[in-house]
This record gives sequence, C-alpha cells and structure tokens, in this order.
Amino acid sequence: MDRNGGRTVTDFNSGWKFLKLTRAGGLSELRVEDPGFDDSMWESVNLPHTWNASDGAGGKREPCEGGEQYYRGLGGYRKSFTIPENLKNKRIFIEFGGSNIVTEVYINGEFVGRHEGGYAAFRFDITGFVRPGAENHICVKVNNAPTDYIPPITDQGDFTKMGGLYRDVKLIAVPNAHIDLLDYGSPGVYVTPENISADGADVRILARLKNDGAADRSARIIAEIFDAAGCSVGAAEGSAKITVGKAADYNTSIYLKSPHLWNGVDDPYLYTARITLKGESGEILDEVAEHFGVRTFSVDPEKGFFLNGRYYDLHGVNYHQDSFENGWAMTDEQRERDYKMMRDLGCTVVRMAHYQHAKYEYDLCDRLGICVWTELGIVNKMSADDKNKKVAAGFAENAKQQLRELIRQNYNHPSVIIWGTSNELFQMTDEIFGIYSELNTLARAEDKSRLISFADSQFWGRFMDLPGDIVGYNRYFGWYIDGADGAFGRWLDDYHKKESRPIAVTEYGGGGAISQHKDNIIWQNDIDSRGPRHPENYQSAMHEEIWRQFEKRPYLWGKFVWCMFDFASKGRCEGDTEGLNDKGLCTRERLPKDAYFFYKSVWSPEPTVHLCDKRFTPRPSPVPVVKAYSNAEQVELWADGTSHGFGARNGTVFTWENINLSAGAKSEIRVVAKFADGKILEDCAEWIGTVEIE
Repeated sequence: MDRNGGRTVTDFNSGWKFLKLTRAGGLSELRVEDPGFDDSMWESVNLPHTWNASDGAGGKREPCEGGEQYYRGLGGYRKSFTIPENLKNKRIFIEFGGSNIVTEVYINGEFVGRHEGGYAAFRFDITGFVRPGAENHICVKVNNAPTDYIPPITDQGDFTKMGGLYRDVKLIAVPNAHIDLLDYGSPGVYVTPENISADGADVRILARLKNDGAADRSARIIAEIFDAAGCSVGAAEGSAKITVGKAADYNTSIYLKSPHLWNGVDDPYLYTARITLKGESGEILDEVAEHFGVRTFSVDPEKGFFLNGRYYDLHGVNYHQDSFENGWAMTDEQRERDYKMMRDLGCTVVRMAHYQHAKYEYDLCDRLGICVWTELGIVNKMSADDKNKKVAAGFAENAKQQLRELIRQNYNHPSVIIWGTSNELFQMTDEIFGIYSELNTLARAEDKSRLISFADSQFWGRFMDLPGDIVGYNRYFGWYIDGADGAFGRWLDDYHKKESRPIAVTEYGGGGAISQHKDNIIWQNDIDSRGPRHPENYQSAMHEEIWRQFEKRPYLWGKFVWCMFDFASKGRCEGDTEGLNDKGLCTRERLPKDAYFFYKSVWSPEPTVHLCDKRFTPRPSPVPVVKAYSNAEQVELWADGTSHGFGARNGTVFTWENINLSAGAKSEIRVVAKFADGKILEDCAEWIGTVEIE
C-alpha cells in the first residue's frame, strides 16, 4: 500500500480467478458477475495476465473463435476483496493500466462501467458500489473480439491483439476534494516548460481539481519543483474554490532559474513537480508528483532534428509490447531489459508501435534519454466496408477518445516528441480525410508543444495531403522491393522534392532467420519475403546497404528500423518460425542477430567488435567472405592461429575474401579489434569447413 498525502494506492493484481467465456457451451451467456457465482473451478491467476500468451504466436491453423488463429472472444475475471473500514469516508477508484479491447466492470453484481479501447489506462469511481469493512466481489469481463469501430478495427495490423487484463490494476482512495482522477486516465496535472533559455524557463502547471463531497470547499494549492537531487528550486501557492460535483482548473507558473536541460541520451535530466492540495485546516487532501524535463526541439526539412538547438541524430527502432515469456502481460523488469538492450544498441529514439504503450515504458525513456514517437491505433483501415468505405458509427468518437487518452496520460514525459495519428492508412474518401483532419485538430488543441505526424505507405494523391507537421515513410526496399543500386536513396530523394514537410523513414528492414545462411545471396533468387527463405546474413547485408544510403541524406529527421525484436503475429509462417514477424534485430527470445551488431557498431560509442555468421556452420571452403563489425580503426582476422591481416574497411564493416578452412574439422576463427586508446577486443567462432563439388 502506497500513501501519498491524503491519497492511498493499493496493488490489486493478486488473487484473481479467470476463465475463457467461450460461446461454445454457452459460457459467454453465464451471469458470472453475480456475487454468488461458483468460480471454484476457474484458473487462479495474478495480473498482468493475457489468455493469448501461448496461442498468440501460433502459425497457420484453423481459425479460432473470433475468426483468427488465436482466441478472440470473452474472458472473465473474478475476485473477492475488502476495503478497509478507515476508507469509508473517501472516494474509491479502480485503475486499469490497460485491458484489451472492451472492458466491463461489475462490483457486488452491479454494473460499474465500460471502457472501449485496448491500450490506454482508465479508471472508474466505485465508491457507491463497495462496502468498506465487508467482503466485496468484483467481476471484470474483457472481450478482444474484433470490432468495426474501435481502432485498430477488425484484423487490421500485423500483430496479435492479445486479450485480458494485461497491465497492472490498482485501487486509489482519495478525500472528496482531490486532484481529478477521471480526466481520461491522466494524472490530473500538466507541466509545460515555456520560454526556455540558458537563463531560465517558465514552468506552467495546470492542476485539475474535483469535489465529490456534499458542500463547496476552499483549498490551498502548493506547487513545488525539485531538482534531481531532491532540492526545492521553485514554488508557488494559491487558493481555489472547488464547487460540488464539478471539476476546476487551477493554473500557476514557476520561474526556473538556469534550467538543467533534458538532453537526450547524453544527459536525460529530470525535475519533479509536486502539487499538494490542502484543506481549510491545513490537512493534506491529495498530492501528485510528476517528473518532467526542460527541452526544446525542432525539425528542419533539409538538416534534420535539433534538440536544445543542436543537431541530434534520431536513429532507433520500432517496438511492440510483446515478450516470449508472457506475451503482452509484460513485467516492468522485462521492459527494463528490452530498453537496456536498445540503449546498448545505441538507439536515440523509439517508435512505440502501433498504439499507446504502458506508462512504465515512457518513464524508462525519460530516464534513459530515448526520444519517443507514440501513436494512435489507427492501422491500415478506418472502414471494414471495403466496397463503399463507409466508416462505422462510433469509430470517429472512439478514435478521438483514444487520442485524448494518449496525449493526456503522457503529456508530462519529456521523451515524447511526436504524436502519431495513424499507420499505413490505405483507404481514402472524403469522410476518412475529414476524420483524419479532425484528429489532427484535436491533437493540436490538446498539446501545442509537440509535433504531429503519421506513418505513410501510399505516397500518392490525398494521402500526401493528410495533415501533419512532419511525415514518416514506411518502405521496405531490399525486402518487398528490389533494393539494388541505391534504389532506396533515389526514391527518398524523389519524395524529398515532392514533400515540403520534413520526412523520416519510420519503417524499413527485412526478415532474419538465425538458422538460415547462404553465401552470395541474390535477392530475386534466394529471398522469399513472405515465405521460408529468410537468411540471417542477407538481413544484415541489406541493413548495411540501406544505412549507407541513409547516412548520405541529412534531411532524414529520423530512421526507425522495423523492428527491435521478433514479435507475435498471428498466422504468419515465414523464415524458420510460425506465428512471428521475424524482422527483429533480435529474436523474440532476445537473442541478437548479426544485424543488431551492425547497428551497434554504427550507433554506439562503446568499443565493439562482432564476428558475423557465427551460426553459419558447416561452411563451404574457401569461405567467399568473412565479415566483422567494429567501430575500431583496424580489425585483424586469425584462422587456426594464422593471421590473414587487417580487413578491408567500409565504415564499420570489415571483410576478408576466400579464407580456407580445414575440411571436416573445426577451425577457430577469431577477429581482433584494436582501438585508438590501446584497448583490444576480440570475438570468435568455430566453423567446420566443407569442400564444394563443382
């Protein structure tokens, strides 16, 4: 139990019962919300939990309930709990960190509320439904069946939409006068640094207050800013009258002298704003503390991205919330592992695809200095009506709800620089264009301080007229499109001339199966992008060539590899896996592929050397090309104790040609990198040589 002023926060994750409420046998019709319902045979689970942790990465199989290769339907969660007697005079809220897709909550048999949307946090006021000091019963029905009005609609999006209470659940108790908990799941406090210079910054603070008591109240509001060491560096105090049943906005501003800037991965400095609500007698009613950073950023259509007035190269990855251990029901420890790998790789930016991610991810990016593109879950289509493209009733309103949730819940994170409004929209009508324009207007009204963008894969007609400050292109040269002879770069130059706004590449890459290798790969003959042939060494060679083209084009404000890890994608059967998209720089089990080490050699300042094709054995001898990645000046190759000299260098890629291995025997291959400071690193493998028969 965590107490913050007059607020009490209680973990509500343990001791649940769960059952898939399938239509088969009429389980979906059972009144599981009744307090006396017998759930003794249900599975005991703790949250976070998803029912698709196992079947969500399934390959081609007969469709399950919901029409896809994994279960998309109704699930039931039940639990008994007690509210302490000393909370009987407080307001009680339940907070869900995320639940996919439609969630209905019942307490003691009564309907509490419904939330539509699978990715944002949301809360319900359950004060009138619980009995403090007595046993209470909660039932939560979650349904991840496809809809035509909740984005992403139907089966759109190349990822498994796992169902369940897959993020944390909490109970929050506050006095009747409190900081608003029903403001689209937001913290109720918004911090906006303005007029930023080396001398100072104006930190504007908005606190949304609520009075659920029986009488109007006067309250004192104290806003204070603390530096990273916990020392107070500014404060403001005022009063407000909070009318019964209404929300009231309290605004103040604090001057921050000589601000320490949040400077990306180089210096991700954070301040804390603490807002305290006090009653007439000086008692603390409620308190919220929010981390924030002071920074400026801009994008130049010719020169790229600038952070705090200096050029700052945005290079990184796309990332799905998905782990091999438990699917979408990730732990914070797993998230920390993943983002640590991104920093080890040298990422300066991440695109959180294709929906709002867990709050802890944004917190991690704040602390690590990783800039964030985060986006709304409109993927591919707005309409399930492929003929007329008529948008279903409720779609526009739900999209606006999800956008408000995304922005308000993540407003204070300095890592967030871009609100994305869609991914690869390929339908277009006047209605669709109008909805898109409304979303852009709403995003700007909610937050004037950040950039608005979208990831496009159409590049023609009205798609190029969609509103946004900057643009991202999803393009797969070398994988779905022949990438020979600098094709990607020429294509980018052409669209750079057509598009007046700054452009980025928001998706690029290709599959990599760590069990597959081949020398002298030819794209047309040896790559089957939607089938079984996905050699790991083709993936890495493709990334080498693409990056060389990107490096020559400073107008690209961002470069985002698709993607960091292989992830669950229902129905796929490609490379050496089923049910996965294998374009990751690492496997779903977090095993780095060779392409990971290529980018580490380019992006990371840490000394590195990596021998490629370690898993390629036995190898035809002579080996046509031995390759290593390193950010050293020189790399030397040794085979069975014999030096083959320093490799030919192309950036961070070192190669040696026609290296003989002993036929039928293990050969030790070793690369040794020598750095300017005298440091020496090496990497090695054992290969078995074979003799090719002409």
